[in-house]
Amino acid sequence: SPANCLEIYQLNNDQMTLESSVMVGLEPVAVAFSGNDEVWVVNHLSDSVSVVALEGVPRVVDTILVGDEPRDIVFAGDEPQRAFVTAAFRGQNHPSFSVDDLLTPGLGRADVWVLASGVEPGADRLVTIINMFSDSPRALAVSPDGDTVYAAAFMSGNQTPSLSAG
Repeated sequence: SPANCLEIYQLNNDQMTLESSVMVGLEPVAVAFSGNDEVWVVNHLSDSVSVVALEGVPRVVDTILVGDEPRDIVFAGDEPQRAFVTAAFRGQNHPSFSVDDLLTPGLGRADVWVLASGVEPGADRLVTIINMFSDSPRALAVSPDGDTVYAAAFMSGNQTPSLSAG
């Protein structure tokens, strides 16, 4: 994270060798493969996702602006798959956010941005934004069949208890 780069390693007989280092946005926090030749990197402070092509010399081929402080990314659905990115419901990149929303009770404070993959760099990738009534969206997970995406909120304030099996 502090170096603001994606480091790519080659594995040979239990040895790791640094193959390449690609500069991405500020504070990269999550990465996911979009096929064999492309990865998407979530940049927490840049409020963006860097699309990195791995073929030839690895490089950023697209930067997608998303909501405030994005945290995680997964791919799901049919081919071409869609990318799902958690972010806070605020910020300059959100198409419908207003500062007054911060003082409006009853609004969800978490978003999941749904983005199209497999399109030309620079194209509008936004499919939709799903608002969740929680705060601090964090982790995402995909069902084994790839049809369902689960989103987890951190410190959601809904006073949901967790109990151990014992």
